[in-house]
Amino acid sequence: MHLACNRKKQGVKIVMADKSWKALERRICPMFGGKRRGADYADKDGGKNDCIDTPGFSIELKLLKRPTYQEMFNACVQAESSAESIIDIPIAIIKKNKQGLKDKDALVIMRLETFLGFFG
Repeated sequence: MHLACNRKKQGVKIVMADKSWKALERRICPMFGGKRRGADYADKDGGKNDCIDTPGFSIELKLLKRPTYQEMFNACVQAESSAESIIDIPIAIIKKNKQGLKDKDALVIMRLETFLGFFG
């Protein structure tokens, strides 16, 4: 188990267990040359993608028990809206939260319209 967060509450250091989705972000972002964004969620322009320092990509990561079409679609739209540059390829990386599945078995998806805009 990975431990993270060292906030202090009334002078006592609190160490919390790392959430599975945070650990996934820490493992996947380096595969694209970047790292996990962390708690820097949003600004006046809206949300931000999950990985920083990934030139050419806007990455949204999801760890889901039972991925539905709507959840995957929403992740794609979120990757699109979080892109920091118009040349960033927005991708959603979806991994089913099931013991035994490896990170390399995650799905990399995007909307067809977006795909055709970049590659069509």
